[in-house]
Amino acid sequence: MRIARRLIDIAGLRDIIQRRIPVLVAESRQPGPVVWLTACIHGDEVGGTAIVHDVFARLRKEGLGRGAVHAFPLINSMGFENVSRYINTEREDLNRCFPGDPKGSMGEQIARRLYHTIMKSDPSLVIDIHNDWVQSIPHVLLDPPKSYPDGTTERRTLELARAGGLLLVEDSDVFHPLRNTLAGAFVDAGVPAFTIEAGGAFAVVEEGVAAGRDAVLSTLHSMEMIDWFVPAGQSDKMMPLRYTNRPLCSTSGLIRFDVHPGQEIREGQILAKVYSAFGSCEESLLAMADGFVLGLEDHARVLPGREVIAVAEQH
Repeated sequence: MRIARRLIDIAGLRDIIQRRIPVLVAESRQPGPVVWLTACIHGDEVGGTAIVHDVFARLRKEGLGRGAVHAFPLINSMGFENVSRYINTEREDLNRCFPGDPKGSMGEQIARRLYHTIMKSDPSLVIDIHNDWVQSIPHVLLDPPKSYPDGTTERRTLELARAGGLLLVEDSDVFHPLRNTLAGAFVDAGVPAFTIEAGGAFAVVEEGVAAGRDAVLSTLHSMEMIDWFVPAGQSDKMMPLRYTNRPLCSTSGLIRFDVHPGQEIREGQILAKVYSAFGSCEESLLAMADGFVLGLEDHARVLPGREVIAVAEQH
């Protein structure tokens, strides 16, 4: 097995703006699947970088039986330096710029270079690693069934996502166009792809890193690329739950939660209460369906219309 690293140049909108993105490659001597890991596309979501580091450390020690694993461990160096989700002062979200445009905005140009680099390797799977709210649990986000160009891509994506052993959650294009995300662009092109949300953002949360690392290694094991890792296992009949950020707040004040990330909830259950400065309860937020709590708002102050909870609910 060979492990290599290199840098690819990424030009911005002006000649004086020049950035390079690191690339890691673990390549077996035996042909096989090509898997890509991408991390830190949002500069304040650093856990994915640690997951890539840990995966490659294990591959370096234990070996890769067949195929190749490629990775962009830190895509958004600008955001990383500024502890920001965005790639520039225009607050451009790189994960809304795919599959990119070589003559477009800075984000679209970078997205196109990343997309082209991955596509020319004929990928078998793309895993984009993110972080969520500080109080959140690791899970997999899948594009909804209507996003897949054919049944084969949908079935293969679900099979590989299940192999990771994490809770499966179906994303919604109500919040943003999924085909403009990194994972969504590859799904649109017929390449199996999904997103791992590996716990809280801003700092390296070791529990989330461990869960994300094991999910990636379990997936590689299911693809017969490694034989030295023992997956925790998960039912092959598990179906994805549906992501929602409801209920939203309708009042302002101090929010106190009655649930925690990972907790199973029932329809009508009290999730949180909003209090005034005098301590009176202004509002109770109730679960809209059975499901699980994925994450909770990072801030105590809430406003009307504010997203304060992420839930995986049953269809």
